[in-house]
This record gives sequence, structure tokens and C-alpha cells, in this order.
Amino acid sequence: MISALLLAVLGPAAPAPPPAPGVSLALARHRSATISEVRYGVEFIVPETTAPVTGTVTVGFRLFKAEAVVLDFRAPPANIGTVRDASGHPIMAMVTEDHITIPASSLRAGANRITFDFTATDAALNRRGDYLYALFVPDRASTAFPCFDQPDLKARYRLTLTIPAAWRAVANGGMESSDSLTSTKRIRFRETAPISTYLFSFAAGRLFTEEADRDGRHFTMYHRETDSAKVARNKDAIFDLHAAAIRWLEDYTGIKYPFEKFDFFAIPAFQFGGMEHPGAVWYSAGALFLDQTATRNQLLGRASVISHETAHMWFGDLVTMRWFNDVWMKEVFANFMAGKIVGPSFPDINHDLRFFLANHPTAYGADRTMGTNPIRQPLDNLREAGQLYGAIIYPEGTDRDAPARTHHRRRCDAAGAARIPRRPQVRKRHLARLDLDSRPALS
Repeated sequence: MISALLLAVLGPAAPAPPPAPGVSLALARHRSATISEVRYGVEFIVPETTAPVTGTVTVGFRLFKAEAVVLDFRAPPANIGTVRDASGHPIMAMVTEDHITIPASSLRAGANRITFDFTATDAALNRRGDYLYALFVPDRASTAFPCFDQPDLKARYRLTLTIPAAWRAVANGGMESSDSLTSTKRIRFRETAPISTYLFSFAAGRLFTEEADRDGRHFTMYHRETDSAKVARNKDAIFDLHAAAIRWLEDYTGIKYPFEKFDFFAIPAFQFGGMEHPGAVWYSAGALFLDQTATRNQLLGRASVISHETAHMWFGDLVTMRWFNDVWMKEVFANFMAGKIVGPSFPDINHDLRFFLANHPTAYGADRTMGTNPIRQPLDNLREAGQLYGAIIYPEGTDRDAPARTHHRRRCDAAGAARIPRRPQVRKRHLARLDLDSRPALS
């Protein structure tokens, strides 16, 4: 009775305001506290032409209580098709800038499953003629499919690709099956271990492959290099460097390589040196396929980038920052570990001097400017995360010179950064405690 009177006097409650564009820290905190056990069953249909990539994604998750849930999708409203619940019934979702809100009436406390038909944008699907690769770092998975696009909501992915019949494909998970259709084929990949949205990826196209076994592990390298002599000249060293880095890191951390497989794609004119997707690492082809006249510095550079991306399998992929304000931490660890890994293979090089010359001028040059900033910066919205990369977090953060190391350690302490203990069994327990799967909500 009282509720009815209040409703008559005050009127119906105003609808909740739509979420702000991007992924705000407040939205990320709320989702981290109320959503768990996320799984994506996602299918992309990749045409041979430059026509848009379309697909379907089923998002499974557990909800702490029945309330509206916001997913991220940075695409025009017309790119969302039907939204359905677990029984196949249509859902009247609210589509706003960068988001899709599922009403509380379509959800329940406990397990939920929502399916979306969509058309992906090309913002993170890099199309180069007869091949394509996805690059979702730091916040661009939601430009391709509806998801919870924040690093601490790790999920398991089961990917299906429908691609032209003559193409090959690589993804985080191993291939489960491949079915030939009239002019296409449908490839299903096994479900991944829990990973963040920015680490999910795939590539497809007219690709060549090289395979090798090292230390009982099978490696596959995908590439587009047409100079067979260059490939033959470099491939053994490339596989050896990966195997050596994994061997060193398993010994140092006391943790076996934490993912199903280790494949990688040497991409022509890739926009970065590398990207650490577990099971499907991307590299710039020029960094791997060296000329016969390669200098000692180029050889060391190749070993360094391979060691850096391999170190990320532990420092960044297995153990992941909750929020991108701590992106510096994974990069510092990867750079530091890479230096320790490659050093013994190049005993004739003064590594301390090389490290000094490679890092000090850039780091302190940036630190002396009016635009300098702390290594760990505030980040209120994930759409600004790309601005955190640069000379401050790479050269300065990784500087191992004694005075700089002390200065950096103070910054780490101020940021609450963890130190990795020296003994393997202690390191293993320490890394396990940092694993995001068991970490609380953002703070």
C-alpha cells in the first residue's frame, strides 16, 4: 500500500542513465565485483573480398545478482543484429555509444548466456589483401564483437572461423576441426585458458608455415615471406631462441609454460616489434628474417624481442594487471627478463653498457621535459590506455643501472608493485597469488 502511494506521488523511477563512452573505471569496478566465470563462443565469417566481417558471439557468465549488465561494443548501432537469451528468445537490449545494456528482466542471479549477431568494424581487424590479423590491445576487442573489454575479466574463448578454402588460420587455441564447404572452410579452435580480451586474437589468409620440435614442444611459424632462402637461413635460429627462452623462464619461475601451444606469425610491416597473444604471438617479419649481412646488434635485437614476448607468457598473460594503469609493470618485467635471457648467448657484448646506451638517453630525455609523468599514471577510462605507452614505461621503467634501479624500486613501492622472490618455489607461490582469476575487484 505504502509503495503504491509513493509511486502515485513520485511517479515511476527514472531509468538509469546510459554508461559513458569507453570503459570507465567505475564500470570496470562494478563488473569485476558482480560478474565472474566469463566464456565466449565466438564465430567470425571472413570473406575473401574486403566485405565486412560478420559473426555471432555467445557470452556466458555468472551474475552475483539479477541486475542490468553492460557489455562493450564500439560500433554503429546498425552493426548489432538479434540479441537472444539462452532459450533463443529475443532480448530488448539498449544500444548506446560503445555499449549494449541487457535489462535485469532478461537476467538472473547465477549462470546466464546471451547471444549476439553482429558486424565487426575494421578498427582492429587489419586487412592486407589476402590476409587479415586481429590486434585488440589495449581496448579494441569491443570494436570487433560484444564483450566485457577490461583486462581483469579474464575469459575462456572458443573460436570458430569461416574463411576462404585456400586460407590458413591461427588463433590462441589449437585447431580442433576443419570442415570443407563449397568455397570456404570452417575451422574450430579448442577453448583457451582464461585470458584478457586484449590477448585474444586470430589471423587468417594465404600463409606459409614452418614447423619444428624443441624440448618436446611443437612450434609452428606462420609467415608471408616468399624468399625461401631467407626463411631457410633464419628458421632454425628463430625456433632455437623461442625454445631457449621458454626453458629459461620455466626454470626461473618454477612454472611450466602455462598455455596449450606456442605458435607465432611473422607479419609484414607489423606496427609493433611484437604482441604477446598466448599461443599466437605476432612479430614484425623484419625482426625475425634477417639478411646474411645482419649485424651483431640485429642478431641481439631478434633474440631480445623473442625473449621479451616469451617472457610476457608469464608476466602479462598468466599474471595480468587488473587495469591498464599498471601496463608498465608487465613491460618492465618482460624487458628485464629478456635482458637476463639473452645475455649468456652473447658473451662478447658488454650488456651493461649496451643497456645504458639503449635506455638512459631516451628515459632521461623524456623525464627532463615539461610533459614528464610518473611511471604509473591514473587512468579513468580505458579508451585513454593507448596514451600510457612510451619512453617512460619502457626505457625508464626497465633501467637496471644501480641508482636508477633504486629510484625505480621506490616508484614500485609507491605503486604497491610486487617483487618476485628469488627462490623458484617461492616465486611460484607468489605468481599464483597474483593470478587475476582469484583476485578481488578493482581498487
